[in-house]
Amino acid sequence: MQRGFVWLAAAALAATPRTGGAVPLDSDPSSGTIVVLATKTGLLSSLAHDHRLVAGQWRTEIRYDVEGSGTVEVLVVVDAGSLHESTPRLGETARAIVDREVAGADVLDAKKYPEIRIRGTGVLDPRPRGEEVREGVLRAELTLHGTTRPLVVPFRVQASGGGFRAIGNVTVRQTEFGMTPYSTAMGTIGVDDELRIEFDLLLRPTALPQRRAEAIVSRPGG
Repeated sequence: MQRGFVWLAAAALAATPRTGGAVPLDSDPSSGTIVVLATKTGLLSSLAHDHRLVAGQWRTEIRYDVEGSGTVEVLVVVDAGSLHESTPRLGETARAIVDREVAGADVLDAKKYPEIRIRGTGVLDPRPRGEEVREGVLRAELTLHGTTRPLVVPFRVQASGGGFRAIGNVTVRQTEFGMTPYSTAMGTIGVDDELRIEFDLLLRPTALPQRRAEAIVSRPGG
């Protein structure tokens, strides 16, 4: 798969109407994940558990400039009400309770603020890391709970599955976005202010037929 990343980008560009050299890419929940991890805290935290919240509905709008600059423009929109507790050891009843707490007024307030948005611009390092892996930094703005804050998101990209797989993570603090971290039992059991957001997205060129993209990525020596 050597140089597959470059071949795929070039082919996508050839198949896409020229707009400043940018290739449109797309992703969806069927081929990727966006996860929010919350750590338990408090004197009696041994009685609680960490949380793993998976976004069930989200969309992306991404453009990648392959003509030298390596600029990536990103918009990710997550349905705030679609975050679902997925910690394996919890039963369905417990998961439903967590879902209600997360979507409720003290945390996400999903009815009032139905969308979580990340919009930003980054640049991919032109030098590959290992098997055609490229690293980059997205300088973005995160809109959460009606508040917008700057965010720096490191990520890496590799040719995969007929497109590009983008993987990374970033941490945010709930209180910086006007949210109240969950706590009970007079604060002896709760959730830490800091949240970790992880993403693993398969990005496919929207103007490139799937079979052609896969053939380019897997081309020996290409």
